[in-house]
Amino acid sequence: MESSSSTPRRAAGILNSPRAQRRLIILSGGVLVIGFIAFLSAFLLRGTSGIHSPLSTLPAQTHVKLVKAPPSKEALQVARKFLETAVLRKNLDQAYDITGPALRGNMTRAVWDKGTIAVAPYPAENTKTAAFTVDWSFKTQIMLEVDLVAKKGSGSNIRPHLPYFLGLERKGDKPNGAWQVNTWISSWHPPVPMAGGGG
Repeated sequence: MESSSSTPRRAAGILNSPRAQRRLIILSGGVLVIGFIAFLSAFLLRGTSGIHSPLSTLPAQTHVKLVKAPPSKEALQVARKFLETAVLRKNLDQAYDITGPALRGNMTRAVWDKGTIAVAPYPAENTKTAAFTVDWSFKTQIMLEVDLVAKKGSGSNIRPHLPYFLGLERKGDKPNGAWQVNTWISSWHPPVPMAGGGG
């Protein structure tokens, strides 16, 4: 009799021990975590290939390699027309079609024709003769530099000459797309005054 009654006492004594209680809590927590993972695997990931499923079913977008090409005569003609129209603010209707979305934005032709456009004007006298320097040339893109000279009497606030970057891209980045001007920015910047100068 003593042996059969001592077994429940021993089990009760083990549960009264703080060390045994901690072990039981840790064991119960482990079982709970394993059960939770099994639940997620069985119900939430059902019908998928789990961790081996692809992130996307769409083909990867790779960078289109630019192919070098000699400067396009058509691109140079568009650049010249841009100087004579958008930069001089003459025949803006013609400039609309040769200006790309980077400069034109969402402007309608009617708004564009009013002249408040994102193309810096310059009163150049050499738009028909200014030489283009080619920085780089690809089949769908070309970057030029052009030095414009101001007309006499343009005012003291106008620099006598001003160099510009003029970039063109083919519409839609297609090899046979029409050339459009997407970059027009002066490469000259006013000097920054030194701190503490004068006095």
